[in-house]
Amino acid sequence: MTQQKEERLFHRIIKELCLEMDIKFEKLSYDWILQLSKDGKVRHITRYLFDNNPQATGKIVADKYATYEVLKSQKVPVIKHTILFNPAIREEYIPKEGFWNTVVSEFSQYGSLVVKPNDECEGQGIKLCHNLKETEIAIQKLFNQQYTAISICPYYDIKTEYRTFYLNGEVLLIYGKTKPFVIGDGKSSLDKLIKNLHLPDKKVVQDNLSTLDMTYVPTQGEKINISWKHNLSGGAIPKVLEKGELYHEIEKLAIQAGKAMNINFATIDIIQTVDNKLYVMEMNSGVCMDIFTRLVDGGYDMAKDIYRKALQALFE
Repeated sequence: MTQQKEERLFHRIIKELCLEMDIKFEKLSYDWILQLSKDGKVRHITRYLFDNNPQATGKIVADKYATYEVLKSQKVPVIKHTILFNPAIREEYIPKEGFWNTVVSEFSQYGSLVVKPNDECEGQGIKLCHNLKETEIAIQKLFNQQYTAISICPYYDIKTEYRTFYLNGEVLLIYGKTKPFVIGDGKSSLDKLIKNLHLPDKKVVQDNLSTLDMTYVPTQGEKINISWKHNLSGGAIPKVLEKGELYHEIEKLAIQAGKAMNINFATIDIIQTVDNKLYVMEMNSGVCMDIFTRLVDGGYDMAKDIYRKALQALFE
């Protein structure tokens, strides 16, 4: 007998809410589409994308450079991005002098660069480059993977990265993400210390670990960051931010960014640098809370409350 596939956590939450809110719930197209019906209105969710947002806005926030351009044009503090088009796919967008002078200029100005796919990537394919050789290799690798375009941006020394949940001009939740790390005991190898963390079995984790010397034995009390990135899928630890001065500063920036983008339901990622400046890093119209739900006490109820408000807005 074929084992029944476990229902996705997100689908389970939405189904529960539909039952509570008297919304008809259907799965279509091999479960890719959730079709919701109530009072003669039909709404859809695909993956984590809700019908709340305008189609053009969804396209913009899926593009890192486009997001930067829109926010910059409206004076929203945002991480700088520079776009590079794949010569094999978008030759017409490459200037006659090519783009390498742009790469050299950006590297000379900032001393290091982050190279990443220009579209949504969930932490994969991102490379921190400390010299031009690393930069060139990272760019070529992504082009070989058939990305239409990539983004390069300065490396920002981040104290904490925050994820905000934004709905119709209001911030519903903010949590910070701490990079995964281990503390040495003077006896255990990095490999043993990291195994005790039980990191997610994901490619982004394996990519992070491949840069480390797993035989190294950290000294007593020595802190070793496993990654310079803050993705929960890479083992970062979430912590809900309590209301206070910092919360309100982040909230204010998220609302400014959400209104500038004309988006209704999204997560807005904001970084706090070591000198305590705040910048929008990126926005996501797909609102995913699966890992957060598993890692945070009460996370399931928090996620359900946010999705409940999004569904209410869908049928208003």
